[in-house]
Amino acid sequence: MSAPAQRPSVVVFDVNETLFDLSALRPNFEAMGLPSYALDWWFAVVLRDGFALAAAGDASAFVSLVEIALDEVFASFGRNPPTDVAAGLLDAFRELPAHADVGPAFRRLVQANIPVVALTNGSASVTAGLIERASLSHLVTHVLSVDSVGYWKPRPEAYHFASREVGVEAGRLAMVAAHPWDLNGASRAGLVTGWVNRTERPWPRAFTQPHVETSTLDGVIDRLLALP
Repeated sequence: MSAPAQRPSVVVFDVNETLFDLSALRPNFEAMGLPSYALDWWFAVVLRDGFALAAAGDASAFVSLVEIALDEVFASFGRNPPTDVAAGLLDAFRELPAHADVGPAFRRLVQANIPVVALTNGSASVTAGLIERASLSHLVTHVLSVDSVGYWKPRPEAYHFASREVGVEAGRLAMVAAHPWDLNGASRAGLVTGWVNRTERPWPRAFTQPHVETSTLDGVIDRLLALP
């Protein structure tokens, strides 16, 4: 069980799938001649390799893992990836749409005078561009990347980095994500956790339970703000 939580002073959001909808990339995979489910396979490989490198104490760049994962997925179908396919996918990444509940969630926090922060395993510049494209930049105080730390989430260094950057102790910092692995890491680092369970799947029993959970981002924020 999670330790008792306090109402956060700052809320940090994961980016991919939490704020921006990766399913928009399915047509890109189909255009490559792959089934739409290859998107899920590819992203799982990216995460697998990033986590493995972080666990071993090695730095890794999201961009390089994108290309490596594409090579593996194409090889699994007995094919070589087309020229510049990774660059094309990264271009599509820069145009991911925000989920419909992101704006309401951010505005709810701003109205409560609680800073909104993004923390990504990817690029800070790409994330800032996505936020700007969604017309949400004026609501976000910090865009942080684990590139500044050298280790991906869910390593504790990533969450402690965010805590230092915003000047708030871990126990008053909330991490909101669609990924249980991210929230388990944040919980182990001492953060308050909120799970946006977009697919309404069960929580993995091996992980520490999140402090709050619901199926929408603004719903998660309402529950975080209701903490004592």
